[in-house]
Amino acid sequence: MTRKLIKYLLVLFLATNVFAGGDDREEQANIEEELATFEAQLDAELAAQEMMAEILAEEALAKSLAEFQAKLEAEKAAAAASTAAYKKKLFDEARAKRFAEHQARLEQEAVEREIAEFEAEWEAQQAKLADAKFEAEWAAQQAKLEEELFEAEWAAQQAKLEEELFEAEWAAQQAKLEEELFEAEWAAQQAILAAEIAAAEAAAVVAAHEACKHALDLKLTATNIALFHSALADGTLFNIGPQITSGTEFGANRWDEYAECVSNFNSKYSVVYVNPF
Repeated sequence: MTRKLIKYLLVLFLATNVFAGGDDREEQANIEEELATFEAQLDAELAAQEMMAEILAEEALAKSLAEFQAKLEAEKAAAAASTAAYKKKLFDEARAKRFAEHQARLEQEAVEREIAEFEAEWEAQQAKLADAKFEAEWAAQQAKLEEELFEAEWAAQQAKLEEELFEAEWAAQQAKLEEELFEAEWAAQQAILAAEIAAAEAAAVVAAHEACKHALDLKLTATNIALFHSALADGTLFNIGPQITSGTEFGANRWDEYAECVSNFNSKYSVVYVNPF
């Protein structure tokens, strides 16, 4: 198509030149010769161009083929990489699954081992508790027996002590009764003796009174005798005086004759008499 177009343009160019230069056969021949030469050159060039086009086409085809091959290789590589990645993914998933299963199995074994250890420890603790319970019960029974034995012994001791205490108290009571009886008898005897002494003293007082009252101008009355002894005992003898017919005597020697007469009459009635005047 390109060749025909070029030839058409050449003929049109030559025809234009011919019509411009007149009708000349020689020129026509020359033109035809040039045209033939040109056609030959054109054919050569076109052949060359066709060859070049074929070469270029072959090169383009080779390039396209190479690009296609490269693309195919790239797609194959991508497919291989994708397949490898997919296989790796499957392998990783399978490995992760196996690892997870292995971990789960290990964890299960660990749990089972822990359960077994816990059960063994629990059984050991139960056995230990059972032993401790038995020992505690046995110790409690022993303690109870010892307590009962202690209580029995203590009760026996208490009974013995109570019996001994009763006997001691009875003996003490008997001794006390005997002592009280003795004391009562002794007191009675002392009372009798005191009564006798009192009677003797009274008789002596009466005798002293009777013996001295005339010598002392009736100063030695029963009232004065009692007044003398009580005042001498409490230290007020020289603050009071004997009673006489004319009243109370307050002379410096008001008790001298009385003390001397009574002491001389009976030594039992001697008194420590010091006249402060």
